[in-house]
Amino acid sequence: MKRFLLSILIAHASCIYSQEWKQMARDPQVNIFDVVKEAELYFDTIDIKAKGSGWKGYQRWLYENEKRYAPSGDRSKSDPFFAEKAYLSFLDNVPESNIFNAGWEQLGPHYIGQVTEHYAVGLGRVECFYSDPNDPDRIYLGSRSGGFWQTTDGGLTWNENSTDFLTASGVNTMTVRPTNNDSVLINVRNASNGASHGIYRSSDAGLTWTITPFNPTNLGWGGLGTNQQIYEVIYHPTIPDLVYVASGQGFYRSTDDMLTWTQILSANTREIHFHPTDPNVMYVRPSGANFLYVSTNTGQSFFSSGATPSGNISRFSTSSDCSDCIYAVNNDYLWKSENQGVTFTEVSNHGIGMYGGFAVSDVDTSHILIGAIDVYMSADGGQNFERKTIWHEGNATYTTNDTYVHADIRRARYINGILWICTDGLLARSSDNGISWEIFEGVSIRENYTLGLSQSNHERTISGAQDNGTSMHTENGWLEVWGGDGMEGIFHPLNDDWLFVSAQYGYRYVSKNGGMTISGATPPDQNGGWVAPLFYDPNDHMRVYSFGDTVHRSDNFGSSWTKVGTPSFSGDIKRAAISEGNSQKIVVTRYEKIEISLNGGTSFFDIQGTLPNSYISDVCFDPNDDFTIVVVYSSHQNNGEKVFISNNNGLTWTNITYNLGNMPVRSVVIDHTNASTIYVGTEHGVFKKAMSSTTWTPYNPDLPNVSVNEMEIMYGSNTLRANTWGRGLWEFTLDGRANYPAILTTEITNPPSEVFPKEGVDEFVTSVISYDGTVSSAYVEWSLNSPVFGNVIPMTNTLDSTWVSDQPLPDAVQGTVVYFKVYAVGDSGDTTETYKFMYTIKPGMYCASSGSMGWQTAVTLVDFNTINNPTGKTNPYTSYFNTHSTTVMAGSSYLLTTNVNTDGNYTVHAKAWIDWNHDFDFNDPGEEYDMGFAQNTPNGPTNLSPLMVTVPANAYIGTTTMRVSAKYNQSPDTCEVGFDGEVEDYSIQIIPGCQPLSSSTDVIACESYAWNGNVYLTSGVFAVLLQNAEGCDSTAYLNLTIETLDANVTQGGLVLTADDTVGTFQWIDCENGFSPIVGATNPSYIATANGTYAVIVTSGSCTDTSACFVVDEVNLNENTLANVAIVRPNPSDGNFRIDFDGLQEQIDVAVYDAVGKCILTESREGLETLNYQLNVASGTYYLHLQLANTSGVFKLVVK
Repeated sequence: MKRFLLSILIAHASCIYSQEWKQMARDPQVNIFDVVKEAELYFDTIDIKAKGSGWKGYQRWLYENEKRYAPSGDRSKSDPFFAEKAYLSFLDNVPESNIFNAGWEQLGPHYIGQVTEHYAVGLGRVECFYSDPNDPDRIYLGSRSGGFWQTTDGGLTWNENSTDFLTASGVNTMTVRPTNNDSVLINVRNASNGASHGIYRSSDAGLTWTITPFNPTNLGWGGLGTNQQIYEVIYHPTIPDLVYVASGQGFYRSTDDMLTWTQILSANTREIHFHPTDPNVMYVRPSGANFLYVSTNTGQSFFSSGATPSGNISRFSTSSDCSDCIYAVNNDYLWKSENQGVTFTEVSNHGIGMYGGFAVSDVDTSHILIGAIDVYMSADGGQNFERKTIWHEGNATYTTNDTYVHADIRRARYINGILWICTDGLLARSSDNGISWEIFEGVSIRENYTLGLSQSNHERTISGAQDNGTSMHTENGWLEVWGGDGMEGIFHPLNDDWLFVSAQYGYRYVSKNGGMTISGATPPDQNGGWVAPLFYDPNDHMRVYSFGDTVHRSDNFGSSWTKVGTPSFSGDIKRAAISEGNSQKIVVTRYEKIEISLNGGTSFFDIQGTLPNSYISDVCFDPNDDFTIVVVYSSHQNNGEKVFISNNNGLTWTNITYNLGNMPVRSVVIDHTNASTIYVGTEHGVFKKAMSSTTWTPYNPDLPNVSVNEMEIMYGSNTLRANTWGRGLWEFTLDGRANYPAILTTEITNPPSEVFPKEGVDEFVTSVISYDGTVSSAYVEWSLNSPVFGNVIPMTNTLDSTWVSDQPLPDAVQGTVVYFKVYAVGDSGDTTETYKFMYTIKPGMYCASSGSMGWQTAVTLVDFNTINNPTGKTNPYTSYFNTHSTTVMAGSSYLLTTNVNTDGNYTVHAKAWIDWNHDFDFNDPGEEYDMGFAQNTPNGPTNLSPLMVTVPANAYIGTTTMRVSAKYNQSPDTCEVGFDGEVEDYSIQIIPGCQPLSSSTDVIACESYAWNGNVYLTSGVFAVLLQNAEGCDSTAYLNLTIETLDANVTQGGLVLTADDTVGTFQWIDCENGFSPIVGATNPSYIATANGTYAVIVTSGSCTDTSACFVVDEVNLNENTLANVAIVRPNPSDGNFRIDFDGLQEQIDVAVYDAVGKCILTESREGLETLNYQLNVASGTYYLHLQLANTSGVFKLVVK
């Protein structure tokens, strides 16, 4: 028995040794370089490129910790709350300001966007969740670095921001009071090192939070070289106010909802589960052990369970389907206890691996999940497992692929038979034991490393994130471009469809269609760091620098690379910067080392000088001064050495940390304004100061307290953009420029590419400018071959916010470099300028195309307007550009005929192309003409000849080229060579034509309208063709609306009713000078005295007066419906009823005052009695009743 136990211990020791580096990494007493030695010994024995090897996790850990503790690697004197304390210390002296009208705005992503080349889409790491067992629409989510999120509508919308402004941003465990789902406890932790900031409480379902007494201060946690972490907090399922905490410092029990507590265990404890039916029994998993702690008295005391037979326990689970059962798992084995942990037996040697997710169904223990990279499910109680998800199928079909979940299954749990998992990218659930999955989006928890923004399109930004790849924010939302760990990205400044993205170690990919497709573009033999710098040359935008262990340069945007040089230090370059005004100046850093090149990276020399011996976390040049360099440090040391500046390219350095104190700084950027404001991204937001200032101030309104890993500035829109660790991408205005004009986009007619812009092709500049006031002017400044501006081209506001240059940029010879900027001036004199754009003019040449002389297949006739060129075949290509030309008019049409020689009984196809926009290609829409084919003819027309060709109205005015090509057996292409056929080019001179002219007039007339000699009686659109002064046709349109009305009146005794049903009415007294009757403006009028009456009817533009009608039967005492209806009482106080002699199908009632003004109208059906109450003054009124076949008037007296 002793020998058996010894063998178990030996196996266990071997397992621990292989992963010893992980334990060392978690222990702050261990130097990080000792961890490195141990880790590299381990990784030398495995395939580090295999998915799940752990190599990437190690590289992430190293990337994060080197910059904090290099060069010594000593963590023993590091405070786990160092960054938070430095931040709070800063705020004690400089309270955060909220003077801005609006703060930072988040750009997400909240949702996965359009997927192109991505293969494992996700949003960010989810650590924990809560699903209400009684309300499936109520879900809480905790992110490793993105805080707490809540939805009450099943994930359609999420409440956010509630933890954004706590001192830390991670939530790794939560618990909800079983009797009140608004009462929530969470552990708030440092997103980087996991150190707990205490347990926080919410009483309103996570909308607001307060810290509980269970916090580091009251616990005495903290101190140098420590890192206390909480792994689980959980309410007892049935006993009120009973809460448990598993932590690295032990196991705690609180009976009063965390007001007080008792430490029950001192061991490092990780996980808690309860017996499903016995409230007294619970289990706790210690770290690195092959047993559990068992309590039979609600956690007041514990004893050890039996040991698992073959390894330590990584996770365990219980199930209501087997109350006394405990299931435990590690990378290789699954064990089961059927007696509350007294003994464990091996269920299977699964060998799947273990990322943390493990769950046994609470309704059927046949179903068990093991979470590794993917989901593995067992349907036979753990005997066998089947892979149910494939992490790299998260591509463009992810919305229809219900078997996709993100990689790395961190947590898992069954709730009423519903299986939930937390992954490195998404929260997901399954209702069928892992066969299909529903994923939840809507939370912005992306952990970003880097960003790269477009200088020509405000909306476009590349963002690289851990585990969730490379995404691009665009004007149409987010685009998911590439998977893995996303790293550096850049846009071509003047062509935002051309871009680079990167993966870890400096793997580069290029896209020339806006990220829709990508291709590999990594420099050969370059070894890059975890995050390898990548830049374009500020003065040659086709030139790209890739930094690894050497410097590589591409002069054609990644099509080929040249090794330029290597710094004197060894190893990969960590940070780099290129001077805006002088591209020969390049600075590179590695750890504490910093060197500069003055010859474009060919050679470097050391400029560290008096800088600290700490890891340089970022470096930048002042865009306004090529001699000014700023470096920043993120070391966790109380040295006040976080920001340094040199004004002489590194010959000397000055500490400008000032009141920033000991705040670890992760990133730095300097804006292009006259103030040269410096912005630093720290582990708690952004701070700024003008170059000449000696005081840093927070620049954080509405920005969460998260680490800002990289920032860039979009010149034209005056925007500062920041990538955060845990809360995605954010943007804010530059200091002092909130109300400046924003130049959102800038483009030229043909954006830079392999072939554009070309000599002889006009390049106009177009910009979209947004401004709350009035843009008083916009203009382009340009120069040739050097960025010294001064030449001005005005711009005109053409449509909405669009401005176009009045003239094109100068057309120079090929090889000329054109530089330009766009300026926008507001009505307050506030002027915005764009980035410095540039391009090199390419030769104005068409692609070569030619047939062959091996056969006689040829074009034998081209007939187009005045060109009539019958030819034989003397060459595979012939240019008739200088000998055969024709002049055509824009907007006009001409016939084109092509004859061909088929060289026997064969089929020959022909096409023609005309470069209407004169951009030296034939690829634009409307430039290709299929002439059809011909068969067995030495000189016959193709079947589509003659073909009508219409010159586009907007065609280039000047000389352009027509190409005609004939090819054996298939249609020719514009640029192919060596085929069986012939090619001919011709010159086409385009002149302005008659532009379609038209005018339109809108007229509303009454009854009729006379126009251009015609009289129109009906509405419609009418046209007449005219000729203008230039002899061009001009069409005049009349949009005519004829209005009519009916001025007839129908008389029924005392009641006069206008036949018109629309318009307005005014009754008049014909015997009293046609004077209006006051108040008589209804379609009907009841005469109250004998006389002559008419009505004036007005409708639209028409007014007409009816004939006068005589009323001479006014007898107010006569009841004309005496046999049908009785009104009583009458007189009355306004309350009266109408009794009919039987059921009336239709009753229309109207009451008029003494001058004929209607005061009541209504219609009723199927009644014998009506009751009314008139709230009117005393007087005489008239009741008009219209029944189905008769009508009458009653006199009403109200007293």
